Amino acid sequence: MSSLPLSPDQPIFQQDGDLLIPSALTSGPWYPGTQHGSAMLLMAALAAEQHPSDIPRQVTRLTVDMMKAAPVAPVQLHTEVRKGGRNMEVLDISIRAGGEECVRASALRYRVADVPVASRMKFQGEVPRLPEPLPDDLFSHAAKREGFHHAIDVRMDVEARPAIMWFRLKQPVLPTLFATPLLRVALAADWTYSIPSIADRVMTGQWTMNLPYFGINPDTTLNLHRPPEGEWIGIQTHATYDDLGTGTVMGQIFDLAGPVGFSTQSILLRNRDLGAQSQKQMPKGA
Repeated sequence: MSSLPLSPDQPIFQQDGDLLIPSALTSGPWYPGTQHGSAMLLMAALAAEQHPSDIPRQVTRLTVDMMKAAPVAPVQLHTEVRKGGRNMEVLDISIRAGGEECVRASALRYRVADVPVASRMKFQGEVPRLPEPLPDDLFSHAAKREGFHHAIDVRMDVEARPAIMWFRLKQPVLPTLFATPLLRVALAADWTYSIPSIADRVMTGQWTMNLPYFGINPDTTLNLHRPPEGEWIGIQTHATYDDLGTGTVMGQIFDLAGPVGFSTQSILLRNRDLGAQSQKQMPKGA
């Protein structure tokens, strides 16, 4: 539970035309005065959804390149159509602050259509369950610090193999917008690569800080075949690393009815000085 006074109506952003004004809820754990990756993905998804269309469309792919950490300060959204068409269109999205580009994104939007698919082509596995709340607050160490961790509830199913982490947004994105299906997925997707280490924390009670390296995710791609239903988004991560300073992770995304798509990330690995822990090396979501 958060120890900071927080109204259930407090939005993550305010909006003034093409400007988004982030609240303290957008803060991340890595550098003072900068936004959490989840907040940056929220901005890109919001830009993709707010761009007008004369027919119903769905975002089926969203690729977000985080060029630099966006500040907790007004940012400008710019969206334009790179390729138009009735069945599909590609949007280019740029998010800038102080004249510098923080986020470059691309969104693929399909028209919405009724196309029945053979049942054998649909998911045949077992639908994952929503686990009970964790016995201990995952973010208790940061309870008195402002940040995005106060805007979400999380649960972890460590009995699944690999573990599945579930996310629920608690705060409105804008004063007049709580969340859309795409926004729920976008904020959760930032955590894809960190889920294995968080699962280890839940199972062992300790953060895995003894590795000689740590990773960051400069990009995230979502591929969705349907909008999720309900408040909870689950991600089950599969990760592969090698010795050249990089890794790749893929997360299958679920709602309580079944799979909705995948998230992928290219992970940049950096050597860690084991003798000197720093705030930059704090666990994800700290």
